[in-house]
Amino acid sequence: MRFWLEGWEDGEPVKSCLEAPDRWQTQAAERVTIEIAPDKLVTVQQQPRSLTGARLGVGACLWDGAFVLTAYIAAQPVDTYAGKRCIELGAGVGLVGLALARLGAQVTLTDKPILLGLLRGNVAKNWLGERPPPGSSPESRRGKADVAALEWGSKGYEATISQLATAKFDFVVATDCTYIDPDGNTPDDDHFMTACAGLCHENTMCFVTFEDRGTVLRDNFLAAAHTKFRYVKEMHRSALPQHYQLEHIDVWELRL
Repeated sequence: MRFWLEGWEDGEPVKSCLEAPDRWQTQAAERVTIEIAPDKLVTVQQQPRSLTGARLGVGACLWDGAFVLTAYIAAQPVDTYAGKRCIELGAGVGLVGLALARLGAQVTLTDKPILLGLLRGNVAKNWLGERPPPGSSPESRRGKADVAALEWGSKGYEATISQLATAKFDFVVATDCTYIDPDGNTPDDDHFMTACAGLCHENTMCFVTFEDRGTVLRDNFLAAAHTKFRYVKEMHRSALPQHYQLEHIDVWELRL
């Protein structure tokens, strides 16, 4: 899975092509275009200058877990996600969910209210909203994406989960939702897993990436997962495409 980075350096536009994640390069780029299939591209706009401080925060740019899970999704048989209902938690710029939509899924992208404008812009940039792309056939089968606010741990979030869950999702995905942010805050794993489990039914597959940021974070993540899910299994790295078998990124499959 190749991707292209676009940005500015010394006042000049620059563009580069990578075949594996490089955080320092990807988070400096303003635009990232990913080739998830020979004829299928996804482009996301980032806001690198809003990554730190009290602006958009960590959701302003892509993290390695999003590339890893997108690469896994893109490597599956072509019709795996066509017509499926999917939801992404903590979507940030929306790469994973947009990739699913490009592959034919009906996707809901969720995050904190402050990030919804960025998400809506990326949905429109990829012609994955209600408006079809120019020249498309009315009968063509295509995925779609919409955007909704969901901030687990906030007041009344359980009611939002219950409302969203009426869609009966086939897949729930989340990447890099367990971390310590620049202000020293750590999202609550119990609330996060409550959100994941609340959006699942007995046949839902939930994929969550976890970046190795220390034993305590990992133990808390797994303890919360085991309280909500019957099946908690780490995906073997051999199941991931070659350039995305990153030692610091785990992919977990969770089922009720």
